[in-house]
Amino acid sequence: MTVREALKIAINELKEANIGTYGNDAVILLKTILNKSDVFVLTNSDYKLNQEQEHYLFKLLEKRKKRYPIAYITHKKEFYGFEFFVDERVLIPRPETELLIEEAINIAKDNNIDTIVDIGTGSGCIAIVLSKLLNKRVFASDISREALTVARLNRDKHTAKVDFVLSNGLEWIGKRVDLIVSNPPYVSEKDYENLSDDVKYEPKGALIAEEDGLSFIKHLITHAQGLTRYLILEFGYDQSQFIKSQRNLLKISKDLSGIDRVAVFRFS
Repeated sequence: MTVREALKIAINELKEANIGTYGNDAVILLKTILNKSDVFVLTNSDYKLNQEQEHYLFKLLEKRKKRYPIAYITHKKEFYGFEFFVDERVLIPRPETELLIEEAINIAKDNNIDTIVDIGTGSGCIAIVLSKLLNKRVFASDISREALTVARLNRDKHTAKVDFVLSNGLEWIGKRVDLIVSNPPYVSEKDYENLSDDVKYEPKGALIAEEDGLSFIKHLITHAQGLTRYLILEFGYDQSQFIKSQRNLLKISKDLSGIDRVAVFRFS
């Protein structure tokens, strides 16, 4: 089977399975199997796959047709210009979370920020990017031991100055810090049922929170006041009214879809 034939098969099967990104996914699967670049796949149509590669292609096609996330297949996801390893132990970094990075950088540059903490770090993408771009040591926590294993892989890959802590919430912070950032669980049980099948392969505990998705956000806002000068957090599409009702809110930023997405709090 040639690359041309393999691409045709992959595109047809993914299209029939109603995978909206069938063309792009087909190329990604082929370059993953061949360990080649996009350019190679698209410019070497007569290159022949060996029997093992053909078998691997059909195996990956079956996974993707079941909505298994492409990032988990490739174990790669780009976030703020950095490539991160991801698998089912962590959430897949999303473009809207890059807004949190931008707000953190703005706060750090204008307010002499030294100590930074990331709550619910997952893959470590937020902590690692902030450490690299700000040249600061960042402390990051997660309740999942498995997630922290992935985060450490990414820290070592990027040689970032990040220390990880196995803990839930803010209880482990022993002294006042300058900035706390978090992309917390904020999906309600009801909304979770309506999420795409792709998302349901991701760790449920990192997505869902009680009280209509607000329980962890409330914990952060309430307890961060005595621990930090600034709190920056991501929140859900329908939680803006609650966020705007909170004291010490400095600003809300919208994502590329025009949805309120990131809140910045300043505490005295």
